[in-house]
Parts: sequence; C-alpha cells; structure tokens
Amino acid sequence: MTGFFRMVELTFTAYAVPALLVPVVWLARRLRLGGRSGRHSETAAGLNRALAGYAAVLLAWLGARIVLALGVPVERGGRVAAVALWIAYAVLNLLLASLLVRFTAGYGDLPEGPSRDRLFLRFLSAIVVQPMATACAFAVLYRIMGVVYHLKVPGLGAVQEGI
Repeated sequence: MTGFFRMVELTFTAYAVPALLVPVVWLARRLRLGGRSGRHSETAAGLNRALAGYAAVLLAWLGARIVLALGVPVERGGRVAAVALWIAYAVLNLLLASLLVRFTAGYGDLPEGPSRDRLFLRFLSAIVVQPMATACAFAVLYRIMGVVYHLKVPGLGAVQEGI
C-alpha cells in the first residue's frame, strides 16, 4: 500500500507543480509580448523547439538517475551540485508549464495535417512522461540532500486533557 501512496503522491506532484507555474508563465509571456495588438501566433517549429528543450532536460534527469543507480556518489558535489540540481528541477517544471501555455494558445491555429498530429503526439508524450522525470529528479535530489524519504510520520503521543 505504501508504494501506491508514493505513486499517487509522485503523480500529483509531477502535475501540480507545473500547473501552479502556469499562471506565472502566462503572465511572463504576456509581459514579454508587451501590448502588441492581436495574438502572438505560435508556429509548429517553435512548438517543436520547446518540446525538444523539454526532452533534453528530461533526458538529463534520466541520465542523472542512471548515474545514481550506477553508484556514483553524487552527494559529493556539495551545495553547488544541490543548487544546480534544484535549478534543473525548476527548469523541468517551467518548461512543462511553458509547453502547456504555448500549446493552449497556439495549437488550434496550426494548419491541419500529419505534422500537426505528430506535434500533438509529442506534446502528449511530454505530459505522460512527466511523472517519470519527477521520479528521477526526486531520487537524485533526495540523495544529494542526504534525505531519506519515509512516507510514515511518527504519530503524536496521546495527551489526556479534561474539559
């Protein structure tokens, strides 16, 4: 049962963190585009580049997890490695939030065809693999921070107090 709860927690976190970043990304995008009249049209090439950036960060996390599984002592990197890995985790979530905003804003304007369908499947793949990326990130981050992850929290002792 513990494994199930960890999976639910991981899946929730994998999607909740980028979802909470969506308004920030949307606002930053609005401010960056300035007061231009009309909508900023998204291109298939731009969306493909965004997906490629997300895939690169995802593969970096997968590589870090493989390095960790091979027994490389990543915790020897110290604070610098911890900060770099936390920044990489933030980038992973910001890139997914950016993908969500960009696809929502521009996918409907793209012309119909097989390239649009492939783009949607790539986007769907990014959504589906996000929990795997988060799992890899958590494994590495827990190790580098020297934290042992336990789902159970010790209970509080009963205190008998009268009314």
